[in-house]
Amino acid sequence: MTFVKTSFHIEREDAPLEIRMMKDPVCGMKVDEKTAKLKSEHEGKTFYFCAASCKSTFDKDPHKYGHPN
Repeated sequence: MTFVKTSFHIEREDAPLEIRMMKDPVCGMKVDEKTAKLKSEHEGKTFYFCAASCKSTFDKDPHKYGHPN
């Protein structure tokens, strides 16, 4: 199964709620950028991670993961 859409809008009675899912650059898992606890900055861009191991892998070599071909 492949998910293409990376953000969506949910209407609630009290207020709209927008959830923006970002792709973990190491494993590809989708991560909610608003609740993500693991983040790294690289060349002015914020990267979000699902697990400490993914963040650690990225931090060791951000150029390997931070520049998609």
